[in-house]
Order: sequence, then C-alpha cells, then structure tokens
Amino acid sequence: MTGTLVQIITITAFGNEFLKNGKLTEFYPENSSFQFCDFVDFREIKKKNFFTAKKEIITAKNPLNWFENLKNNGCIKLRLFHQTEKENDHQLAGSVGGGGNWFIETVYPNHSDFWVGNWNHDKNLTEKPWQVTYGKAVEKQPTRNQQFDLENTRNELNSILEKITDFAFKETTENWGNIFEKAKETLNSENPETDFYHTDLISTKEYELHNRQLLLSASKAFVFGGMGSWNDMGFENEETNKNIMNFQQNCIT
Repeated sequence: MTGTLVQIITITAFGNEFLKNGKLTEFYPENSSFQFCDFVDFREIKKKNFFTAKKEIITAKNPLNWFENLKNNGCIKLRLFHQTEKENDHQLAGSVGGGGNWFIETVYPNHSDFWVGNWNHDKNLTEKPWQVTYGKAVEKQPTRNQQFDLENTRNELNSILEKITDFAFKETTENWGNIFEKAKETLNSENPETDFYHTDLISTKEYELHNRQLLLSASKAFVFGGMGSWNDMGFENEETNKNIMNFQQNCIT
C-alpha cells in the first residue's frame, strides 16, 4: 500500500477516536505513517481581515491540532471519500497522486467539508524527505450518504483473491502467490495485523474484528506501484494480460 493511502486511512481512523474520546496517545509523530515526513500540516484559504486578499493559511500545525480544531467546531466524524477521475485510475494507484483522489470528509450536523493531501519531496532532506499538507478542497457540501454492504464486499474480495492466488502460482512466482494467499487468509484471521508492516494503521480497539479483517486483507493485497510491482508485469498472452488488468481494477475499486 502506498504511503499516501496509509496516512489518510490512519488520520481518519485516529481522528474518529479523538472525536469520540477527546484524547490520543502515541499517535503523532510516533505512528509509522509519519515516519518519513518532515511535517504534516493543515491549511485553508482565508482572509486575515476585511482589507486583505485571500491566501493559504496554516490552521493546524499537525494532525493532533487539526483534531482539536474539528472537535471544537462541532465535527461529528471523519470518513474516507474516493473520487475516480479517469478510467485507468487503477493502473496509477501505486504512484504518488495516482489512482484518483482520496479525500477526508469531515462530517458536521448539516454539511461536510473535504480535505485532500499534497505530498512534496524535498531532496535535501534525507531521513524525512516528505512534506505533507492537507488542504480544505471543498467546504459546506451535502454529506455523502455512502452505503456499503460489508458482507458482500468481503465475499467479492475473497472470490477475487481465490482466483488471483491460483493465477499467481500458475503464471508468476511463488512469492506473488504467497502474498495473495496471505491476504485471503487474513479475512478469517484472529490477528489480521500479523505480517503487515503498518501494524498501527488503525486503533484496533475501536474496530470490530470483522472490519479489521476486511481492511487488512485489502491492504495486504495492494501490490501496485512502480518497477517490480504487480502492475509492472507483462505477459505474451493477451488474455493473460487482460486478466491481470481486471484484477487490478477490481482490487482498487
């Protein structure tokens, strides 16, 4: 899974915990989603006063400050919202800025605001080269009434993973087959976080096992990126290439 997606999931999950409990421990900057970030701040386009022009202003210097602002302003909860831009978004999902747009929807009693992340790489910084800014892209919009059948989603993912596991063992390498097999096993694991790099992706005490299994299974099956990744492979058989493309699109959507 890309660092951008990991971080937006983490911020959403822990933000909901803060809005519910009013406190967090060992989240920022300790969480693994921030380990390569020089800073993570939040910005809005505002006017300092009546006589000045609008400009970008840092309204929260880090995620914890942002959670506090949201709670003080009456935010009820956070949700992830994905917006597809192109038909081939699934092919670009492993790249920074690719795969469509992921927003954090901040839900209020009568409206929602939408925040989007911007990652800037500073080559002069070696240990923490990423400088991340979340900006309020749209405000005061109707709340998205997204309804998902989690059991149906779970069954679809399981079916896809069964097919791609068989395909990987037959057409590629044992390593790829093992990756998909572990992702499938995670759907029924009592400890779905096992073998996943970001063990602190979410606060496990806030999520039921069934939901954690689905999230971590999909996370382990996210094998898209640049050179050497799953979507970098090509096959002489055109039908095989078509099967690969279908799997990529199904996994990401």
